[in-house]
Amino acid sequence: IGMCFFGKQRYVASIACLKKALYLDPFEWIISYNLGLVHLNTGQHASAFHYFSAAINLKPDFPSSYMHLGITLSRLDDVDNAVAAYEKAIEMEGDFLFHLNFAVMLSNQGDFPRAKKQFEQFEALFGEADEETKNADKDVLDMRQTLKDILKV
Repeated sequence: IGMCFFGKQRYVASIACLKKALYLDPFEWIISYNLGLVHLNTGQHASAFHYFSAAINLKPDFPSSYMHLGITLSRLDDVDNAVAAYEKAIEMEGDFLFHLNFAVMLSNQGDFPRAKKQFEQFEALFGEADEETKNADKDVLDMRQTLKDILKV
C-alpha cells in the first residue's frame, strides 16, 4: 500500500505505511529499499542513505540497492563512495541503467573521460535491448540525448 501512495505522489502517507510495515517486519529488505526510494525522491538524502544501507545489509545481492545508494551518496557529495556503489552494482549486473546513472554522476562531477566510458557501455547494452525496453521510460531517452550532447559522442 505504501508504494501505491508513492505512485500517487502521496509521500507522507507512503512513508507512514512503509514505516508501519518496517515496524511489523524489520528484517524484510524490500521495505527498507522502498523507504530509501521514497526518501530519495523527496530529497531526504540522509534518510535515503540509511534505508538503502539497511536494505543492502539485509539483502546484499540486490544490485539496484547499490545503484540507488550511489545516487544518494552523490547527492550527499560523497563521490568516492558513490563511485564504489556504482561499481559494485555494475559488477553484480550489467544493467544499462546502472551505466547511465553512473555516467550522469561522473558528468555532473566534471569527470568527462570516465563519464564517456560509462556512456559507451550504456550505449552498447542499450543497443542490445528490445524496442519495448528501449521505449519504456522517456526519461532514459531524454538523459541519453542530454549526455550525448554534453559528452559530444
